[in-house]
Amino acid sequence: MKRWMVQEPVSQDVQRQFPELDDVILQLLWNRGLKTQGEMDIFLGPDWSRDTFGPELFLHMKRAVGRVFQALERAEVITIHGDYDADGTCGTAVLVTTLREICRALRSVSLRGSTPKPRAKRGGTEAISSFDETKITTYIPHREKEGYGMSIETIEHLNEHENTELVITVDCGISNKPAIDRGATLGIDTIVCDHHTMPAQLPTSAILIHPLVPGETFPNKHLCGTGVAFKLASALIVEARNRGGAFPDGHEKWLLDLVAIATVTDVMPLRGENRVLEKYGLLVLNKTRRKGIQKLLDVSGSKLGELDTVSIGFQIGPRLNAAGRMTHASEALDLLVEEDDVRATALAMRLHELNVERQKASQLMFEQAKKQIGEAIGESLIVAYQEGWGAGLVGLVAGKLMNEYHRPVLVVGQDGEKFVGSGRSIEGFDVTKALHYASEFLDKFGGHPQACGFSVSGEERFHKAMEMMKEFAARELKPEDLEPRLTIDAEIPLEKITWELFDELQAFHPFGTGNPVPVFVSRNVSVAAFSTVGRDGGHLKLRLASATGKLVEAIGFGFGSWITKLTYGAQIDVAFEIQVNEWNGNRQLQIRIVDLQTH
Repeated sequence: MKRWMVQEPVSQDVQRQFPELDDVILQLLWNRGLKTQGEMDIFLGPDWSRDTFGPELFLHMKRAVGRVFQALERAEVITIHGDYDADGTCGTAVLVTTLREICRALRSVSLRGSTPKPRAKRGGTEAISSFDETKITTYIPHREKEGYGMSIETIEHLNEHENTELVITVDCGISNKPAIDRGATLGIDTIVCDHHTMPAQLPTSAILIHPLVPGETFPNKHLCGTGVAFKLASALIVEARNRGGAFPDGHEKWLLDLVAIATVTDVMPLRGENRVLEKYGLLVLNKTRRKGIQKLLDVSGSKLGELDTVSIGFQIGPRLNAAGRMTHASEALDLLVEEDDVRATALAMRLHELNVERQKASQLMFEQAKKQIGEAIGESLIVAYQEGWGAGLVGLVAGKLMNEYHRPVLVVGQDGEKFVGSGRSIEGFDVTKALHYASEFLDKFGGHPQACGFSVSGEERFHKAMEMMKEFAARELKPEDLEPRLTIDAEIPLEKITWELFDELQAFHPFGTGNPVPVFVSRNVSVAAFSTVGRDGGHLKLRLASATGKLVEAIGFGFGSWITKLTYGAQIDVAFEIQVNEWNGNRQLQIRIVDLQTH
């Protein structure tokens, strides 16, 4: 049973400060930490020119842009090194798309009245042709064989086989000082576009575009990796326009479909600038020009014009991530940059099939892990591991287990003496701090407060690392931290559920981390009718009545077992979201049950 945590109502003094706002809307804004008229106006009416930050605000953006254009002019090989999740592949696609467009736009400008120039090259000289898009290459590591981030082996491979002279990392790199330093000795420069937690030692030989680097003044500290890549791409487009490229004002906004996808899949807070990026990104996503995304929507049953953050989280994101989890993330990247209809269709079908395989495999792992864990009584942090569990699925299973047990979870796949794991954590517990606590026994680790990854060599070292992390969690977490909670925005009567309120709630879109769908509670309502619906009666359908006779239809997905606990006229408390039920052209307000309590 969940503990209901109803937000403290705003005071009458606050209500008098904002007399023009409905009391429920004011409560929702207040709950989200918006305490001034300016903050509220920005939240309810995001404005691109007012509420986004220019890429030039990054301290080292000018250096990064200069180095990229130097590489383009000299026809150097540029390798975009991305991560293998949706954020990494989307960010890689942002930069590949942008650099290709710049090459096409400026190639004619650079060749006008000029002849190819000789340039020094390893082993001799060659005639160069500036802004050659064939020099734009990509590299994404294999999740299981190579692991997260850029390695020394990768840099040496790029040097020997690709003749790379500039690497741009996306969604990785900040923790890869050894690889970046090795690249520097080989004559390879690196630009890091990342957003992950700061390591003990920064790669000071690289140009760092990262909102969390000490001393960085860029205001938005919560960009995803693709968001950081978007800022670099925007600055590159400005420079290309200054050099005569035919880029209209606002051209960079066509990249926002990828930013919208990555912001949701990487669970970034939808507040401040991120909220603006997501809102405009959804507008672009709903008219995306990308052949691959169009075809992916076809196979997933989604439609342009109807996409929201839920579509990203449950339809688009899982299919993009399935490539890296099941085979290689390059298949997702290929889809995102594909310009041919036929090939895009084939790639979309491939990702759809991989996602089906992923669902089956992760469900089996989840069931095996639950059997291994049991009741988990007295455990502050849960660890499940097994030989043969795929590194690409451990994070998904950890997330499901965290929701099931409401405590931090580490799920680890074993391959002989090698252990690769992923963690998911509850709000209020930074799992990366636990990793740092056990770092002497870990080979590699990194991540965010609520999601992490790590690897360990040797069974004894693995068990010591897990013991230390459990010890850390037991010390940091109190018993009440491990109780499932439901945060409720406000208590309202059924009479308050009107079309006027529903319309005002639309201004709170897009929903996601940091801006959840509003949850309300109505107490002491009567059960006027009840039945089960759906396959095997798994869902609950109610008609609820207030003391004054106001009737509201309710649907509770997964609440079918409540049918045995209810009687006609019973008084209950219901926690819910306000929705619209549409069928045969009719629209009716209804509530979606989030939780129930009987008296």
